[in-house]
Amino acid sequence: MSNPAQKYVVLEKLDSGGMAEVFRGKVTGVQGIEKLVAIKRVLPSLTKNEKFVAMFLDEARLSMRLNHANIVTVFDVGVADNTYFIVMEFVDGVNLRKLLEILSERGIRLPLKVAVFIIMEVCKGLAYAHEKKDQQGRPIGVVHRDISPPNVLISRSGEVKITDFGLAKATTQVEFTDPGVVKGKFSYLSPEAAEGQPVDHRTDIFAAGILLYEIIANRRLFLGKSDYHTVELIRQAKVPSLRKYNSEVDEELEAIVMTALTKEPSQRSQSARQFGDALADYLFNHRMKVTIYDLQEFLGSVLAEEVTEKIEDDSDLLSGIIQQEINNIVSLDLGDVPSFDDGAKPLSDKDLSSAVPSDFDYQLHLHDAYDEEEDDERTIIDVPYHIRADIIQNVDSLEEILEGKDSQAAPSAPPVRINTQSAMNAAVEPRSSFNLYWLIPIVLGLLAGVGAVVYFFVLNK
Repeated sequence: MSNPAQKYVVLEKLDSGGMAEVFRGKVTGVQGIEKLVAIKRVLPSLTKNEKFVAMFLDEARLSMRLNHANIVTVFDVGVADNTYFIVMEFVDGVNLRKLLEILSERGIRLPLKVAVFIIMEVCKGLAYAHEKKDQQGRPIGVVHRDISPPNVLISRSGEVKITDFGLAKATTQVEFTDPGVVKGKFSYLSPEAAEGQPVDHRTDIFAAGILLYEIIANRRLFLGKSDYHTVELIRQAKVPSLRKYNSEVDEELEAIVMTALTKEPSQRSQSARQFGDALADYLFNHRMKVTIYDLQEFLGSVLAEEVTEKIEDDSDLLSGIIQQEINNIVSLDLGDVPSFDDGAKPLSDKDLSSAVPSDFDYQLHLHDAYDEEEDDERTIIDVPYHIRADIIQNVDSLEEILEGKDSQAAPSAPPVRINTQSAMNAAVEPRSSFNLYWLIPIVLGLLAGVGAVVYFFVLNK
């Protein structure tokens, strides 16, 4: 390890949640040149686990090798007081989740060609990462594992960037017994991941297909009344016709999307490059010219009406503890970090907690995931993206729950409808694990017994 030549100054808090806090900051170079950066502070509750730290450092080492226009650049990974920080490129814009929320509240859709363009750009970033090789020409095997709306950033300049390559594997695969640990956004899992099978780059293609389907259809795809139901929907991978929800979609575009969403990986689009090329060919063949300037213009018109909300935070905490930690950052030498074995494990009932959103859990006001006419069990409204879970163990108990054999399966949280102003404060009332009322007669009985004994001794005295 070596002390960094650069010092980071926190300017404001951007976001926070169960995994990390994100700050906008600046770094001053040797000649006094300042540059804006995003500083992600991984919560200490996660880094207490040695397995998480090992996997996090392994992924951070890989993510720092990624240098592509469609991937958020990681500049530095450091530690201070046993707290880990990631310093990365600051993207001035919104994530896809936020953009969809804004559009949904206004009752408008993304233009079809813009929606296709966004996923084309995502595919470019994925193709670069998936095909990345080491100095010996060997694939380094990067798989994001968490391609979802919050991890797709769109800048005001029309750039589309994937973020969180360095955290996805550690947070979705680590075995961790503390409650509230992120195990992945179940709605964006691939069928093979939901089955607990080993995953490769094609799991990211499936997730990208989900994104494209959702932004074109303006509705969620795999979303159940509970996380148990969601996982079962993903394992079945039954995808309703996209043309039913958007009249602009023709058979050719639907076929491209459906190929990316094929349940069997061998029948799916075999690479992000292939998926992206198919989308590019579609736009070209249909004379749909679209560039980053079109996205820039569209995003500018959308964000012009938005009022940026500053996250309230304790100024003393921000300027004191957090800044002091950042001042003490020691950059990590990740060259010798050993690879951590990725043993895929199937999902069990312990993975699937009830849908309790944290501060980082956002909700999207889209239409129901499915029509009541298709399946009454699939009518869903406004359920959070993030589902918290505990530990991946075995699939047998989950199968029993999904088949209705386990009467103790956790009930789903009630639907919650919130707007973007209150999204950060969304909460679900916690469940009580047992009822104390049955203790009352026992306690009264014991008191009566003690009173009788005392009365007996008093009489005999």
